[in-house]
Amino acid sequence: MKRDIGPDVLRGFALLGIFMVNVQFMAFNSEQGARGEWVEGFANGSATLIMTAIFAGKFYLLFSFLFGYSSSYIIKNDKSNRARWVKRCLALMLIGFLHAALLWHGDILFAYGLFGLLLLLFFFRKDRTLKIWSILIYAVYAIGLTLVAILVYIVEQAFPEEVNFDFTLSQLDSVMLTGNYVDSILPRLDLWIWGLIGSGLFLQGGLAFAAFLLGIRAARRNLLSNSAEQVNLKRIGLIGLIVGLPIQIICGTIYINNEQSNNPSGALYLGSLLIAFTAAPLLSATYVWLLFKLISLRPKLVSWMAAAGRMSLTTYLSQSLIASFIFGPWGLGLFQQLEMWQVLLLVLFIWILQVVLAHFWLSRFKQGPMEWVLSKMTQSRKKSMVDPAVNLPS
Repeated sequence: MKRDIGPDVLRGFALLGIFMVNVQFMAFNSEQGARGEWVEGFANGSATLIMTAIFAGKFYLLFSFLFGYSSSYIIKNDKSNRARWVKRCLALMLIGFLHAALLWHGDILFAYGLFGLLLLLFFFRKDRTLKIWSILIYAVYAIGLTLVAILVYIVEQAFPEEVNFDFTLSQLDSVMLTGNYVDSILPRLDLWIWGLIGSGLFLQGGLAFAAFLLGIRAARRNLLSNSAEQVNLKRIGLIGLIVGLPIQIICGTIYINNEQSNNPSGALYLGSLLIAFTAAPLLSATYVWLLFKLISLRPKLVSWMAAAGRMSLTTYLSQSLIASFIFGPWGLGLFQQLEMWQVLLLVLFIWILQVVLAHFWLSRFKQGPMEWVLSKMTQSRKKSMVDPAVNLPS
């Protein structure tokens, strides 16, 4: 069977966006990311605006959508395949835990495995049920995030002296400046646990799970298949472009202006992020529409990204490995040494290099090294063809 290029292109593109967002917590502040002095000046402010408006919150949803879509390659509408899915989710949780402990405290693999187990309740439900649940989950989270932003603003206005949004160096930051690799493991795990409970479950969890459900529905219709009938994504893509992009630009501008002010407001900081996350699915849908438009009209413009998408797990993990070497004192020691605009250009260079290396690897092997490991950890006793499910969004 000819491999569908659509999901691979989307994954390859999403890997750039994921790295663009993650790197601020790898290079500047492990808890707060690009804030304060790291966004000062025109160049840094512009780079941060691009990161927040174009990338932040959009690409993890795109990956989540692809995670749900990829599940069809394993389940194949057969209840007997649920055991293999459980093994795959448990394997992701194990890899995610090791990833969080050894390389990157913002790991998403563990949460994917955890929420993936919940998908067992939805795999064989009707499309209408999946649609209702995805809308309901999104509505609850959108309302919840909006109420939190309003509440924080009210508290800040009523008790300005009691509210403290100042950010300081975490224990991991101290290690990144002067410590060694072994000393970084426990602080990294500590940040990962609290991040999983906080942003992982509260800020991102529900929206990601709603994207899982949308991915399952899309897979049933072969939405991303090479042989699928032309699907009209133009309407939702245009809505995302006309409505979603301005919202993101406005939220990003508020974020930058607030951080560059003499007296930054914690409520504006949190509120701009929460509203941007709530509206993020609009722009994520636009990316899907635009990329598939290019795939059908100018495939050579985007098909080169597919190699990294075929090795998404390997590429994702190697991004953390490379960043650990660049910014950690056990490597080049560039933590808090670069400007924001320099870091984003560095990310772009690394991503392009990863795409080139992925092409080189796949010209010699059928799948990436970590995809092979995941496949071996979860494969059934019967021999099977290499399928796209091993390229799980990560």
